[in-house]
Amino acid sequence: MSDSESTSQTLRDQAIAWLLRLRDAPEDAASQREFADWLAADPAHQAAYRQVQAQWAWLEPFKQHSFPARDAALRYRPATRPSVRRKWLAYAAAATVLLTLGLTIFSPQGWYGLPHSYSTGKGQRQVLALSDGTELELNTDTEVRVHFNHAQRQVDMIRGEAFFKVAHDAERPFRVQAGNLSVRDIGTAFNVYKQADRVSVAVQEGMVEMLSPSDRRELQAGQQLAYSDDQRFAAATSNNIASATAWRQGLLIFNGRRLAEVLAEIGRYHEVNIRLPDPTLAELRVNGSFRTEQLDSLLNAVATLLPISVKRVGEREIVLEAVSGKH
Repeated sequence: MSDSESTSQTLRDQAIAWLLRLRDAPEDAASQREFADWLAADPAHQAAYRQVQAQWAWLEPFKQHSFPARDAALRYRPATRPSVRRKWLAYAAAATVLLTLGLTIFSPQGWYGLPHSYSTGKGQRQVLALSDGTELELNTDTEVRVHFNHAQRQVDMIRGEAFFKVAHDAERPFRVQAGNLSVRDIGTAFNVYKQADRVSVAVQEGMVEMLSPSDRRELQAGQQLAYSDDQRFAAATSNNIASATAWRQGLLIFNGRRLAEVLAEIGRYHEVNIRLPDPTLAELRVNGSFRTEQLDSLLNAVATLLPISVKRVGEREIVLEAVSGKH
């Protein structure tokens, strides 16, 4: 164990001990003063105590369940009035019990598992190695909630897009929940894109099962399918796996996509409002491969293919207009 890890564990032990001590004697003025001194001694003490308080609050729903370690901690009461040293040793023992409880039962790898959220901002990508060996790659403006426990592995897609390279575990199925759609992995690598009106799934390797409240479909490597907000399966917007997963190389690939849809995709990567005042321009078709990082270069590249001009009207506002005489 490193020095930093040891220090962190010591602070958690102290914070849990203080939580138990204050719960045991909430009216003890001396304890309150000592606790205030402990908090003021180091900002790290405050952070550790807030973390412990949050964990204790999270444990509330489980207080009707019987866990030997948890019961032992909650039952702690000194039988007689012990010396200060003995009482603190007892609190430290209870702290160890709760710490062990948190690590073995409620941690992300534990029996129940504490869910954990991950997110990216606009223009960001992130690769995560999950506890089971699964690799999770988040695209721009994406948020997921990972919940692993002894029986299941589940990722909730809150918004955005992610690529999953799943480690096989026959005893714990891997599921991605996106609204009403559940995507069950059958040993594979696949992409899930949650949009406002649909969820698109593209399978690069292996197979997945898509489950809706009223239907199910299986997708094999090279196949794509979307599930729309009217609860129907539909063809995916992209027409090949390379296009659907090009974002992993920092690319956007369009094959005959409407300009309105292209601009919506570009908007996912940049904090800017791109307006298209002329509705007829929305139906223009875009073909090509574009880098996502440089907004001006991206829009200028689109403008070279279409009869449009790019005009900046503010720091975060861009207007696309028809080129006079060409539209």
